[in-house]
Amino acid sequence: MNIKSKNIFYFTLIYFAIRLFSYFFNPSTPLWTASCVNTAIAAIVAVLTAYFLIKNDIRGWLIIAGEIILCGSGNILSLEPLSLRSVLLILAIIIFFTRIIKEKKISQTFNLRQPINILILSLFIWAVLSAMLGIINKHSPTLVISDFIPYCFILYFYPLKEIITNKKFRSIGLTMVVSAIIGNVAFTLFTLAGFSSGIFVLQDHYYHWLRDVATGKITDVGLGYFRIVLNEQLLLIPLFVLFAGKQIFKKERLNLLVISSAAAIMAVNLTRIYYLALIIGLGILFWKTNWRRTVKIISVSLISIFIIFTALHLITSRGQNLGWEFFGLRLQSITAPQIEDSSLSRMLLLPKIIEKIIIPDSIFGLGLGDTVTVFSPIFNKEITTPHFDWGYLEITAESGLIGLSLWLFLIVLLIRDIIKKPNKNGPVILSMIIALLIINITSPALFHVFGIMLITTIAASNDAWKQSSDAPLHIS
Repeated sequence: MNIKSKNIFYFTLIYFAIRLFSYFFNPSTPLWTASCVNTAIAAIVAVLTAYFLIKNDIRGWLIIAGEIILCGSGNILSLEPLSLRSVLLILAIIIFFTRIIKEKKISQTFNLRQPINILILSLFIWAVLSAMLGIINKHSPTLVISDFIPYCFILYFYPLKEIITNKKFRSIGLTMVVSAIIGNVAFTLFTLAGFSSGIFVLQDHYYHWLRDVATGKITDVGLGYFRIVLNEQLLLIPLFVLFAGKQIFKKERLNLLVISSAAAIMAVNLTRIYYLALIIGLGILFWKTNWRRTVKIISVSLISIFIIFTALHLITSRGQNLGWEFFGLRLQSITAPQIEDSSLSRMLLLPKIIEKIIIPDSIFGLGLGDTVTVFSPIFNKEITTPHFDWGYLEITAESGLIGLSLWLFLIVLLIRDIIKKPNKNGPVILSMIIALLIINITSPALFHVFGIMLITTIAASNDAWKQSSDAPLHIS
């Protein structure tokens, strides 16, 4: 698919313009009231999107795709009390389903003879029931809504089946993805440079904007180096293996630019499970691909991460340290979790979560918005948190074995179709799915908005591909 450099440049500018705008005209946060300018712009975008969708103009769906891909966290723009992302979802679903009702395409759209439609509907309906169960069990309504909203994005499956075959939509969508990765690495390195140099400090205005608006996490790891994690980086590894796969099939400089950008982000992100997911995801590319080129891509990817991390650590430490001992610490914390706070916290939560799962309610779960209480030696007191830090266990605790089974059936169905169909893109798509599944072990990846959108897009593309000779996920 042809991607023009000038379009990448324009979308990258938009990526930064969005963040700069939200910095000066912020949405509502725990510390700041919403700027009226932010609300006004969000309203204009919502009205414009609704107009295009009513006119059945592809530009409406491009705005929605752009908001998801380029706005990252989804907190950048808001119409109190809803984020623009949620408003666009509500508008898009209402307008889409109104149209198919008028055109009498309900049975064609849902088509319950197809297993994928049954599973998508079942998963959404079960999420509704789990939300109701959460309210019945007196979970915080705010937490219940927060857990339920991502499941609503699975409804995009139905319009995506139609629009994913549009070449303009696929081309511009992929261009925005490339721009978002390039923008993200520049944004990450800018933030690292700011905190490392002392221009930004923890608890200052930029720090709170990063935490509450960009929904990032920053941790001082010593010697001027900071670990920076952003929500949109949840799809970093699936996209990493996507462009690695593209490079295996066809050598292009753009692919190498994206791979090197992703490697730089990983050098600052430093999430253990991401490295495991990357290695396994890249390993799957051996299936039905050029193994020599695959070995080369894997080697270049891993070496690039190591070299970039070393270079950045040398710069931030003013030449005093290579930072290699940090990798040793992170690896040791897997077998000796008490040496690192995040690993220790995760291990302390584990027995408490298992207790929730083995109770009689495990079949149906305890409902969305569930929390876990554990004694924290870090704070020397009991803390209650909605963050389980164990993806599959959180699904089971909240939605029960039924909810977990529905997720597994959906994934197995997608993997079966990928393996059965003679599609050269199969290894790449499969590696993306497996990478996401690996990340979900210790992160809420699968049922996060980005995880659901990835699975939904793959499912819609696969469904459209089976009905068309023009494969929507053509990557070479």
